[in-house]
Amino acid sequence: MRGVVIVLVLVWVDSCTYEHFEKLAVDKCTGSTLSIALIAKNASTCTAADGSITASATGGTQPYIYSVDGAAFQQNNVFANLPSGSYSVEVKDSLGCKATQLTAVNNNQTNIKISVSTTSDTGCPTPNGAITISVTGAKNPIQYKLNSGLYQSSNSFTNLKAGSYSIAVIDSTNCQALATVTVIRNGPSFSTVISTIISTNCSINGCHNGGRNPNLSSYSEISSNGGAIVGAISSNMPPGKSLTQDQINLITCWINDGAPNN
Repeated sequence: MRGVVIVLVLVWVDSCTYEHFEKLAVDKCTGSTLSIALIAKNASTCTAADGSITASATGGTQPYIYSVDGAAFQQNNVFANLPSGSYSVEVKDSLGCKATQLTAVNNNQTNIKISVSTTSDTGCPTPNGAITISVTGAKNPIQYKLNSGLYQSSNSFTNLKAGSYSIAVIDSTNCQALATVTVIRNGPSFSTVISTIISTNCSINGCHNGGRNPNLSSYSEISSNGGAIVGAISSNMPPGKSLTQDQINLITCWINDGAPNN
């Protein structure tokens, strides 16, 4: 009878394996300081096309070029011969980085005055911001419009994500008034929510706290690896200890909010 030889092979599994956690290439516009400010001049009447917008860009890398409502970019920072309405102005620098700002060209004929109250967007992942519009000087019936949507009789808009919005109000005289408003982000806090999730699940046992790349032990490392983190936690990280969907939603929402150090 032949002897039986049993060979034991010990395989050590590194629980911090992160071969699928690839750091995304840093976009050339990450951290860009490019911004744009706008000054609008009213049109003279509801139907006249004699309003204008002057754009002023700062930051980024000069020279700048400008576009309004998706039209071809131009070197001139003044857009003239505009009728009253809402406009989106974009600036692009020599690196191709962009910044966008909404504004409204009103008209001197209307007596409608707009005031707006907002509710911050705290929803993750479902937006829950809101805008409520109040007007004076308008003749009933009054209708309200948000961005390029349809006019409605209600003066409230709900379930809004953070960002800038254009508002139009029109009354029975068919003359409109316009304004722009920002719904503020007020999502999950980095210091009390995001850092706790990552330190508890991603930076233990030597994982991503200096023992593995990327290092996720500080705000700067976490924020700069935001895109990679979102991809990893949605697929294969952390190994053997998946995050809950609520935790994934919170991190994703924080990254989409611009990874604020709040």
